Amino acid sequence: MNKKRFLLITGIAILVILTSCHRTQSKKSAVKPKGGGVLLSGEVEPIFLLKNVIDIKAKGNILHYQRESFWKRKDFSRLSKLKEEYRANEINSFRKSLRKYKKGDDNFIVKFNKSGKATILLCDVIGAKQGDWFNFDWFLEPLGLDFIDSYFKSKGRELYWEGEIKGVKTTISIKFPFPINICHKHIWPKQEW
Repeated sequence: MNKKRFLLITGIAILVILTSCHRTQSKKSAVKPKGGGVLLSGEVEPIFLLKNVIDIKAKGNILHYQRESFWKRKDFSRLSKLKEEYRANEINSFRKSLRKYKKGDDNFIVKFNKSGKATILLCDVIGAKQGDWFNFDWFLEPLGLDFIDSYFKSKGRELYWEGEIKGVKTTISIKFPFPINICHKHIWPKQEW
């Protein structure tokens, strides 16, 4: 009796696993494979990034975020055929990350720069300013970075970093309209004594 029950439960478990795998594979959404690649529906091979250039500019209480992603010509061409799916995936992914850190967003735009073989994500980040300082946990933690431990360079009103994130060359520039001080995840105006 125990053997029959075991076989029945095992059979049901296998059936549930197989049907859930089939549903997962048939969903039409972009998947992020390791190494900075993107796998879009109908695609067998992932499309890999060559480089990311991220610029963040503070204006008042808003952070204007821009990420320019550069691709090989062949990969950009494949990506261009699935523009709407790529746009939706980029916006949803970034929005989900912001929500995790209780930040808002506005003015999402995803552009395709054919001559530069690049995609550009633009977004206004709302809620990063808390009192006199800006909190960058929403930006740094998903990338595995920290202003101090990752050796961001400070140049008066700008923080700058170059390196690799998940195998992708990345340049980051964060600019403010005033001289700045930093700690691990925060930026605030430098006080003149």
